[in-house]
Amino acid sequence: MTAPKLHHYVPQFHLRRFADELGRLWAWDKLSDRIFRTSTGGIAAEKQFYRLTQYEPDGHDPLTMEKQLSEMEGEVSLITDQWLEWLPQMEPLDKVPIPRMNRWIVARYLAVQMLRTLDTREILSAMIQIDRGEPVDAHEARELHTELMWDPHVLERFTERFRRSVWIFARNDSATPFVTSDNPVAFRSPDHRQWLRSLALVPGAYLVFAMSPGAVLYCYPRVGPSRKLGKFVNCLSPVVLDDEMVESENCGQVFMASRFVISNRPDFEAERAFAPTIGTDTYAPPI
Repeated sequence: MTAPKLHHYVPQFHLRRFADELGRLWAWDKLSDRIFRTSTGGIAAEKQFYRLTQYEPDGHDPLTMEKQLSEMEGEVSLITDQWLEWLPQMEPLDKVPIPRMNRWIVARYLAVQMLRTLDTREILSAMIQIDRGEPVDAHEARELHTELMWDPHVLERFTERFRRSVWIFARNDSATPFVTSDNPVAFRSPDHRQWLRSLALVPGAYLVFAMSPGAVLYCYPRVGPSRKLGKFVNCLSPVVLDDEMVESENCGQVFMASRFVISNRPDFEAERAFAPTIGTDTYAPPI
């Protein structure tokens, strides 16, 4: 059996949910400002991205991590497929039934997804370079990144934060679909004014994860103002999302993306308008 060579840092099951009715994905390259059609197999992936070269000389399977990720993705796909089947039939404030084990599996998935991307690898490499004053080559960057992903203390810290958060679902019935990206787990400041990118999460920041063009999951830490949201745990939000609100959430994907923003349609007008404002307060809501 041929070993997998192209390793996806965004699972294909997630990308398939953002395909159009013909199974096509549309991507906007925010670096070159180019829009193109692609497939789930051809984006958010690099050759041998998770190959464990540091253990290969000792005879260990260098594809162990890739196989573990595939197994985890299968579990999460089944769980979240159910959620996406139920949400369109639910009324506001109805609860999504989430067994304790399923909650842990999805929390772990969100933690791994946050850690596994090219963006995290680049941030980690930049931090090491600043610390020692020398650049990090691709081989070392892969080893540093996979060691971070396999660090049980790091993974447990993030998994527990997400597991204990208040999970609230929102349905998108507007004409504007949610988009995703090559770095799809987004974080927003407690006051909703900033999108955040950091390996060390800001206290009070909440997670925003678009599961499909029509549904989003929010994970609010049980601290500060978010504590009052406890009564909505696992509920479908009573808030009716309009086009402007969906575009606001899509801005998070533009901010988080290393390069590619992905949609079920080739219209990225709002995303392209937002990109030049990153680092400014143009879109910050009034205090």
